[in-house]
Parts: sequence; C-alpha cells; structure tokens
Amino acid sequence: MPAGTLQIRQISGHGGSVPGAGVQRQEEVCKYIDVTTCIGCKACEVACVEWNDMPFQQTTFENTYQTMPSTTWNFWNLIKFNEHQREDGTLQWLMRKDQCMHCEDPGCLRACPADGAIVQYTNGIVDFQQENCIGCQYCVAGCPFDIPKFNSLTKKVYKCTLCSDRVGQGLEPACIKACPTGCLKFGTKMDLRALADARARQLRDHSGFKNAGVYDPPSVRGTHVIYVLHDSTKPELYGGLPSNPQIPVTFTLWKRAAKPVALLLSLLAAPVAFFHYVTEGPREPGPPPVGEGKVLREDELLRHPAYTRVLHWGVAAFFLLALLSGFAIYTPWLYRWLTPLFGGGPTTRLLHPWFSIAFVVVFAFQILNWLEPMSWTPDDRRWMRRLGEYVANTEKQEPDYVDFFNAGQKVYFWTIVVSGALFLVSGIPMWFPKTFGRFTVSIGYVLHDIAALVMLVGLIVHVYEGTAAAPGTFHAMTRGTVARRWAWTHHPAWYRRATGRQAPGEDDRNR
Repeated sequence: MPAGTLQIRQISGHGGSVPGAGVQRQEEVCKYIDVTTCIGCKACEVACVEWNDMPFQQTTFENTYQTMPSTTWNFWNLIKFNEHQREDGTLQWLMRKDQCMHCEDPGCLRACPADGAIVQYTNGIVDFQQENCIGCQYCVAGCPFDIPKFNSLTKKVYKCTLCSDRVGQGLEPACIKACPTGCLKFGTKMDLRALADARARQLRDHSGFKNAGVYDPPSVRGTHVIYVLHDSTKPELYGGLPSNPQIPVTFTLWKRAAKPVALLLSLLAAPVAFFHYVTEGPREPGPPPVGEGKVLREDELLRHPAYTRVLHWGVAAFFLLALLSGFAIYTPWLYRWLTPLFGGGPTTRLLHPWFSIAFVVVFAFQILNWLEPMSWTPDDRRWMRRLGEYVANTEKQEPDYVDFFNAGQKVYFWTIVVSGALFLVSGIPMWFPKTFGRFTVSIGYVLHDIAALVMLVGLIVHVYEGTAAAPGTFHAMTRGTVARRWAWTHHPAWYRRATGRQAPGEDDRNR
C-alpha cells in the first residue's frame, strides 16, 4: 500500500538498520471502538470494501446477521455478532468490529522471514507489502488474533492496513468516516486511550456494567485498535477476542535468539574438522594382501555400483538445494544472499518444499539400498567402545571385524534417517498451515529447524570424513572403486569377503 509521508519503525526479515529511522516526529495513532454503541449497520464493512477496491462477494448465512464466518484475504473488516445469555436469563447482543489490531509488538512481523514484506510505521500502523511477500504464511501462525489471510491464487497474504494510504495523507480510515453512531473514532493513542478509560468508567458508574473496561492487551505491548467492552473480564464473548494474546515462543525466543546461536554452533563443525585434520592427520591406507575377488583393475575393488552412486549424488544434490533454499528464509542475514540463487523470495519459498520432498524420496531408495549393510550388529557395539581411539586416530588400521560400514557410519546414517523423517513430518504443517493450525505450525517450525541443523552438522562431518580424513573415499563415490589397500585399512572384513582371503600375506604388504 502507498505510505505517503509515513516513516518506518520496523521491517520484517531485515538484517540491518531501518532507513530513515528517527528522521520525523510522528504521533502514535489509534482506532477507538466502543462496542456498546455499535448498532451492527455494517457501514464500516462496505466502506472498507469500497475504499480498497475489493470485489463484492456472496455472504454466508449461518443463523446470524454476521456477513460471513470470518475475515478473508479480500474482506478485511467484519462485524461479529454473538447472542450472550446473562446471569439473569436475559439475552445480550454483543457486536464487535473484527480487524487487524495493529499490535505494538506485532507477531506477524516477528514471524515473517521476507525482507520488507511487513513494515511497522512509527505511528504504530502495521502494513503488508505484497510485492515482497513470499507466501510462507508464517505471519498467519505468528498472529495471536488470527487476522492475516492467504490468497491461494496469488500466494500472498492480506489484512487490514488501517488505511495507511489515507492516514499518510492526513485523512482518517474509511471505516471511521462511514460510522454513523460515533462508535468508531480515530486519533492519537494517548487521547483515545484516555477517552476509552473515561467511557469505561461511565459504563461502570452509570450504566450498571460493573466489569466494563478497555481492551488494550499488555501481552503484545498494547494495540493501536482498542475496544471499550461491557465486560472486559470476558473478551472471548465478543467473537473470540483472546483474553491474553501471546506471540508463539517460536517467533520470539527461538527465532531471535536460539536460531542464530544454533546455526553458529552447527557451523563450528567445519573448523573442528579442520583442526582435527591438522592435529591428527588423515587415516592413510596401509598395504593389503593380494587375493582373488571382484576387481576392476589389479589394485582396485568395486565398492559402489552405478545405482548406489546415482542415489548418493541425487540425495546430495536435493539435500543441498533444500538446505540452501531453507536457510535462505532461516534468518535475515542469509535471506538477502541466498534467495537470489533461486530467483527471489517467492520462488525460493515455492521450491523449498519440492526440493525437500525430492530429497526424502531419493533418500528412501538409498535406505532400501543400504538397509542390510547398515543393520546394527554386536561388532558395532565393540567398535563404539573404541570411538575415542578412532577420533584420535591412534590406530590407522580398523579392527578386523569392521565390514562394509563401521559403527560410526551407521550412527551417522540412522541419524540422518531420523532427522529426515522429522524434517518431513514437521515441514508438512508448515506447507499447509491452514489445514494444521497455528499451534501445530509453531511446533513444526522449531522441529524443522532442529532437523535441518542436525543434518547440516552431519553434512560437514560427512564431507570431511569422505575427503580429507580418509583419502580414497571420495573416489569410491565418483568412480565406484577403491584401492585394495584402502579396503584392507578401513573395512578388513569386507575386504576378505570381496577377495576371498582370510588373512593377509607377507608378500602383499609391500604392494
């Protein structure tokens, strides 16, 4: 939406300072809604539709005068009707104008990973910039009032803007101008909060509403849309207004503090691998025995056939694509660098789940391919007891019971299997948030990040072990073969099976 002269206070997904911050003095604005004087005429609904050029649509009748069950992506302002039976048995008709609350601490902005998709102006208005929206719908999960709505056709999210275009030109919002009873007022937050307190006191002192009060929840540091309610102790009666709206911890503590720290800790695996190589050195293969077996050349054994190598590199390719596209929306500092690789934020968000699905599918074939050699055996428990010796590289030769994979490789493999499953299960609610709801999406958000970070650490360790730490291993996944001395050093039991030899011969140690 055009902003006129409005200055920006916060920008979603923005890693640097806010341009123009503090250059202009602006009063914080507020919309005042007195539900006790609302007559349900719906003039505000019509004014909102007219001013924002939204299409007219069929109403939905559900035994109430309410226009439709809830706001939609192209219907931002709704009068909610609720028949409430009071303690004396009489009915009370409660009506409330439902719209964006323009929180002082907006959960939608905290949740949004896209740079510039949501802005908060210094006057308190929270506005969506659809041209920067990537359609992830995190704002839907982050809003405690269930306000942002997704357009499945355009893949964008919409909500009330408090007529930021009008306010930027010194005008009041369209709904305020249309209200015939004075139920709606617009001005500064300070003035209208004082007016709301005075009105609530009048209702308590003169109208018999002993619990009358102002709805301006401190849990989101107040809102720029405030209500005067007959009974402020039960805001849920007014069309489900939450009594204690909370931004999910997912988008506060986890996103702002834990996620960056967790990423840095995960990336520490790279310098740890480097210093391990510097201090301990590689595990150079020793001389093997000579024997008959499945060889391609005199000094090579076939370790990975073409099918296995295709699966391996397919898993690697889709995992890297899923990893890069996912980390592009992981933190603002990565968003600006990684999203251009995939054609921008919206394309990145569109491709990420498909890369992830492809990774899971190809990896499933790899699991079936390696199910037998990756099975756990008693010898693997013996190997794990000497893990410290393996890490310290005190013995260049693996024990003679190590077969096609050692226990460390199996632990890594099954860790990725579990992480991949968690990655898939947690990602589906994030892909279809409307189906699973805010709570499930919030939990999935954290689990998805954890699974990705575990696999990132695994990737770093895997690359190190498959290249510098064990020379000759990378050749096995590119050409399919390994030197016999490599096989004898790292997988003696498999070497004996492949060559048919039961013990090394002295003449072979010099080869």
